[in-house]
Amino acid sequence: MLHSPSDHKKRSLGLLLAALIAVLGLPLWSLGAKAASVPTSLGLALQGITAHKEGWIYVYGGKGGMVNGVRATDCAGLLYSYYSDCGVSGCAGGATSQVRQNTIFSGSLQQGLPRIHGLALTNSEPGGYAHIGIYIGGGESCDNSMEGINMVRATVEERHWDGWHLFDLGTKYPKDGWYEFDGKMVHYTSYEYDVDTEIDGYIIGNDGFACLEDGEAAPVDEGLLSNTWVPASEVAGYLESQGWSGSDDPDDVPFDYNATVSAANVNLRSEPNTSSRVVAMLSKDTKLLAGTAVEGQQVTVRGKKYSMWYPVSTASGKNGYISEAYVELHLSAPVITFDGEGVCMTASGSPEDIYYTTDYTEPKLEDGALSLSTTPYVSPVCQVSCTYKAAVIKNGVVGPVTTATVMSNGAIFTDFQYKDWFAANVDQAVALGLFSGNGNGKFNPRGSITRIQFIIVLANMSGEDMDGYTLDKGTFTDASPSAYYARHLAWAVDNGLVVPGGKLSPNQVLPREEMCVLLDKYLTNILGITEVNASPVEEFDDDASISGSAKEAVYKMRALGIVTGVGGNRFDPLGTSQRGAACRVAVLFHDMFLET
Repeated sequence: MLHSPSDHKKRSLGLLLAALIAVLGLPLWSLGAKAASVPTSLGLALQGITAHKEGWIYVYGGKGGMVNGVRATDCAGLLYSYYSDCGVSGCAGGATSQVRQNTIFSGSLQQGLPRIHGLALTNSEPGGYAHIGIYIGGGESCDNSMEGINMVRATVEERHWDGWHLFDLGTKYPKDGWYEFDGKMVHYTSYEYDVDTEIDGYIIGNDGFACLEDGEAAPVDEGLLSNTWVPASEVAGYLESQGWSGSDDPDDVPFDYNATVSAANVNLRSEPNTSSRVVAMLSKDTKLLAGTAVEGQQVTVRGKKYSMWYPVSTASGKNGYISEAYVELHLSAPVITFDGEGVCMTASGSPEDIYYTTDYTEPKLEDGALSLSTTPYVSPVCQVSCTYKAAVIKNGVVGPVTTATVMSNGAIFTDFQYKDWFAANVDQAVALGLFSGNGNGKFNPRGSITRIQFIIVLANMSGEDMDGYTLDKGTFTDASPSAYYARHLAWAVDNGLVVPGGKLSPNQVLPREEMCVLLDKYLTNILGITEVNASPVEEFDDDASISGSAKEAVYKMRALGIVTGVGGNRFDPLGTSQRGAACRVAVLFHDMFLET
């Protein structure tokens, strides 16, 4: 608040009088109650609300003492009173001193306001701050304004605040979960309170408070409340990661870069060639805002030829061109997930910079505009059983492309596309619960299927609960009872698909003839089918290579159409099947004998 010279004279006289009375022992001031505790941002916000409810009065230089039965502060004294009540020293001084000494991170209201209770709000003046208050959430603030007006509770816009600040002084902040505030419940997610949503059955309005269906404030449920509190430094790190400036200067906006210089002493040129004027010499890791690369003079760096040049801007305002040989792009590849209802895409930076295709082409620009197949990502996409290619496109620069094939049940794999011949079979096998991925978003469809992997497929096909099976020690010399597949293997042993004793070689690739034997045993031992109505088939040209014990099963599966040869009327009995091909075999077998 700005004050006239006469105001300052009055205050000076008032302070002198207070000092004289104090010396004479007359009771003008009495301190408010103090209770040592850890300060929290919610506590600071509540201090502002309480001061307004109780009608604290404005006294220049007041720090929360009592005047005629009412606590008295000035604007900075309101904040001081909270920390003093908590037994924390160091919050003395006016608005300028408090911001410069006690806050750890700031921002301009022109750039928005984080949803964090207990932020300090300020009005600036040349060289400092004219006034300070407390953000209490819901777009409102409390401040002790001036003589004759005292405590004010109003919207941030009505009070014309222009800066916000994150207090430290040991202050703890909410992170995730439910917290009690002003006798109600608020919910924080990643350091900010939630609004306009529903969590745990409670409706949260735009003021951040949990409500019941009738609109009444929800009673505080002590069992839901979180005990997670974090230091101001952690919140500051979060705010910085979200692009907040760290300064309440509206012109001090973080430089929006998407690339850096990848070598030392690189010339920034006025045109995309080495004969043009040098605008500046840039050091390694200089931040750049790069635009769409253009064709320019070809240069050779470490034996490799480069002909594209990026138009770039630096944080210091210098503009020009740099060869692609010296530019490292920093656009992240999107992450593609399935939330149960749709395909979601996320990437560091702004979500509106994500673009995707579903026709197997990559997101791209043509003459500066999006290609016809490139679609901006707006919200979760409902299409499944297809391949997405997604990339961040910013300032005309296309970042790394993420390829993800989404199955009908929402499973996502990154190592094949839906146009591959086996993709639909993989989709069906995964949806039926017969197969799963190998971890890290990979299915490995072109890898050979192993003996234990196919045993697991058959166990899954049975639909039995594997928890009822235990593999006895010594059943096989190379299969541990604690192995991840032990229960599935025990199921196969108990049902006669695998004969116990000796070595199993569970991770050995499965010969094609043995796959047929296992399927035939499944028919007989699990399904009780001993005879199959199928037309006789001619022998394979490599019939002599098929084991005698496997011939009946091989030809039975051929007659059923479950397996075919490898071409040229050959079966290749000791050859192996890829996992993608094994999916086709499993799906055909399932649909023929188990589909209901």
